[in-house]
Amino acid sequence: MKFRQQIIAGCGVSAVLFFAGTSWLLAEDFENYPVINSNEVLSSDYLSSAYHRVESVDFDKGFYRFNVESDFGRYDITSLALLKKRVQEIRILGQAISQFDRQNEQLSEELRSELKVSGDSAVDIITSPFSTASKLAGQLTDNLEGTLAGEDPYISDSKPRYSYAEPSDPTTAAHKRNIAYQMRLDLYSSNSRVQSFLNSVANARSAGRVSAGVGLGDSFSATTRLSALDMQIGLKIKNKPLDELIQYNMQLLNMLKVQAEPAQAFIQQPHLSPGNRTVMLVYLNEIKQVNKLGSLIELALQADGEVMAMAYERLCKSLYHYHKDNEKFSAYFNFKGMPAVITDSRRIVFFEYQDLLTWTENNNRRFSELADHAERTGYSAWELVSLGGLTPLSTQGLQQLGFQVQADFLSRNSE
Repeated sequence: MKFRQQIIAGCGVSAVLFFAGTSWLLAEDFENYPVINSNEVLSSDYLSSAYHRVESVDFDKGFYRFNVESDFGRYDITSLALLKKRVQEIRILGQAISQFDRQNEQLSEELRSELKVSGDSAVDIITSPFSTASKLAGQLTDNLEGTLAGEDPYISDSKPRYSYAEPSDPTTAAHKRNIAYQMRLDLYSSNSRVQSFLNSVANARSAGRVSAGVGLGDSFSATTRLSALDMQIGLKIKNKPLDELIQYNMQLLNMLKVQAEPAQAFIQQPHLSPGNRTVMLVYLNEIKQVNKLGSLIELALQADGEVMAMAYERLCKSLYHYHKDNEKFSAYFNFKGMPAVITDSRRIVFFEYQDLLTWTENNNRRFSELADHAERTGYSAWELVSLGGLTPLSTQGLQQLGFQVQADFLSRNSE
């Protein structure tokens, strides 16, 4: 189920009946291909800027896939959330280098040279999170070693994925954490250009080439709105070296009453960065009175790449906002791998994290089972909260099954 933006495709029709619970569903029109308009998926500032341009948009298995050309190389990005993060990173790097033009022209030229990469660079490898393990291993063997060798003392394919984020020198490490915080960059980003930039500027500060009070962060903090909770998380990551951040995360897991084995597995999950874990745990601890939140920690152990790591991070934020702004819930559980909560009024709410939910035969069957379970169990109502969008046909199909529906939930509540 994949197509390119340039191809205009419609919906396939399947005239069949499906049995759900005690009633037969009417014949359904199933969507073979959603029709994607990039102007509807992305606002103009995400489509292009002085530093990047989205070349094409595909759709595959519930997530958008983007090809992006930028001043710092080509990016192949899966998921809308990751695209927005990468565009923000590209924009910040471009603006920062422009500021260095006025403050340290030599460093500016060094950064421009270092951050420009070819189309077959490590950027494309690192930001392709749906690669299988075997395919990624082949990519690493063939390309990554040659691309990164000798380029940066803190990036090495022989180390764990996020180990390169912590420089060995404590002073340089502290500078790097401060720079990332000032500029609203993810200290543990998998984007190798972000890591190279942060390391280069941190090294320059350690060597006295750039003042620690250079003020790079002023313009970025003014244009990037963060909630009080996100500011708190940012300060924790800024102030804690990696080993202390890990201990802090363990404390948060203990407060959630997560058992020792899954807690340790969560800390060691290779696709969840220290940043992902901190965001998830801080948000969940805001609603720690909810029963069985440890089940979500266990679900997150299944993350198989950065797309799902971000999905679980956004899920934790969505649970917090739903509990705070919609209706309080008493318990969390996984129903056949689907995140769900039970509200105080005995409603069951399911959470979907795909970019776009289309009405396929499989989704019709899946949500029919959920509605049947909710009805048989005696819940007062059942609802689907989608972190992404819904096609008109999927909205219609869900409503026919009795679902109340909220789309783009997190975008409307916090992003």
